[in-house]
Amino acid sequence: MSNIISGLSADHIAERAKRELDEAEAAVENAQRQLQEAEELHARAKERFVEADLQRDCSWNKMYRKLLQYKAENGEILVLTTKDSATDVKKLAKWVQNQRVHYKYFMNGDKKHIKEHRIEALNRVGFVWNILEHAWNSNFNILESYHAEHGNFDIPRRQSAKLNSFLTNLRKAMRRKKEGLFQKELNEERINRLNSIDFVWEMKNPARQRGGGENVQFDHLYDLLVDFKETYGHVQVSKMMPIWRGGDEKPAQKEYKRLPFFIASVRSEHEQFVEGKPCALDEEKVQKLTELGVKWKKPASEPRRSCGAKRKNTEKADIDDEFDRGDDDDNGETTNDGIPVDNVEMANDGDIKIGLSDNADPIVEI
Repeated sequence: MSNIISGLSADHIAERAKRELDEAEAAVENAQRQLQEAEELHARAKERFVEADLQRDCSWNKMYRKLLQYKAENGEILVLTTKDSATDVKKLAKWVQNQRVHYKYFMNGDKKHIKEHRIEALNRVGFVWNILEHAWNSNFNILESYHAEHGNFDIPRRQSAKLNSFLTNLRKAMRRKKEGLFQKELNEERINRLNSIDFVWEMKNPARQRGGGENVQFDHLYDLLVDFKETYGHVQVSKMMPIWRGGDEKPAQKEYKRLPFFIASVRSEHEQFVEGKPCALDEEKVQKLTELGVKWKKPASEPRRSCGAKRKNTEKADIDDEFDRGDDDDNGETTNDGIPVDNVEMANDGDIKIGLSDNADPIVEI
């Protein structure tokens, strides 16, 4: 009898537990439905806010509308200038570059320079945040199409200087990667993409390749840099290149001409090292280079004087400035590398070039 009562009691408990489970599952389904409805409501409200905000009369919105007009007239979102470009176009190019700088800060947690909904507004019109990444992808797509049509990568300079340079730079980067030097422009993802189209890494005439291949290691170049410092008293190797090129003075060692690239490479490696990403540097190498006098790049999250992000006077700011603080400065004069944006232009062969202005030091070709 007691067993029967015990069995009935267990059945009762199981049925009650099943009802509670059904009720809980129904509550979860209802909560999920309410969450989905709330997310849809939030998305619609956010869209209305973005549209309303873009209609306000402020300097950021004015430049945004000029960017849309430029895209409608030129068929592309990239704003590249030459010396002969109109003043309005140069101003727009500076504003565009400032958005890229502010976006880099935003992604590193410094969100006072640009608001998230404005990033979304730029994304909707196909804004290019990384012009070098955009250029690489464009070159890769052209190369992929060429290989699909011709079945090879034999592209002489007279046929396409742009693609020929792209091929040469890829092979140089792979050679240097094998030497143990980090190549930021040739990461594993890009290597895999190139391998997927059966890219030929070896040049047709190996005898024309410079350097010693895999025998050239970090330690050798570091020792060479030590010798350079003992000879010249500093490690600012890039400052010696114009002197050597001009013929005013010859390098004490011919191999010293390899050091500017070595410095650039270890600085790129150091960016990966600081972010905790795989790279060819370790604590010991960083310490050795630092003690030798190598100067590292500032982190992207650290504001630069030329970034155009000026602090407003909060005591005098009106309501509109309070809403737009950090976004509406259109007077930044330089790129995130400190090079005047006026000097960023597209060469005839499609390569991006940064030229020399009256007050700029570097000449960089990519």
